[in-house]
Amino acid sequence: MFLDESGDHSLRVIDDQYPVFVLGGIIADVRYAKDGMEQEVRRFKREVFGSDDIILHTSDICRNKNGFEKLKDSAFREEFYRKLNHLMRSLDYKVVACAIKKRAYLERYGAQAFDPYEQSLRILVERYCYEIGGYGDCGWIVAESRHQVLDGRLMSTWTELKTASTYHVSG
Repeated sequence: MFLDESGDHSLRVIDDQYPVFVLGGIIADVRYAKDGMEQEVRRFKREVFGSDDIILHTSDICRNKNGFEKLKDSAFREEFYRKLNHLMRSLDYKVVACAIKKRAYLERYGAQAFDPYEQSLRILVERYCYEIGGYGDCGWIVAESRHQVLDGRLMSTWTELKTASTYHVSG
């Protein structure tokens, strides 16, 4: 499972423009991800942008920046989305996500509220375990690096999940 987040995980400051935190992931066979999916995404980038160095970040795409400036041209934008949608439909993966409305979460759990990233990770790990079923330890989880402190907290949560359990899945 490959993970990435959207929004800020902080419960101390909640942005009125984006008061949610989302941790999403795709579940795909690791061999297929490396040999098939990665190659298809690179091909798409070369075909559309002439290079596979560009990173497909939604915020950059929406703001037409960091390599996506050509999306200001409506014909190019239409072709980009047509090809992107075709690519996404052709790949073999499952999407899992956890979205937390931070104000409602705080109102419900107060001081007992887990960090939204850590809570979302627990939920997605449970979902992932259900998806891979009885395959033992054959799954990989890849999270995007953030910064040293947050990565340390993520590793601590991961260690806890591996050795203890979640509400629905044993360690």
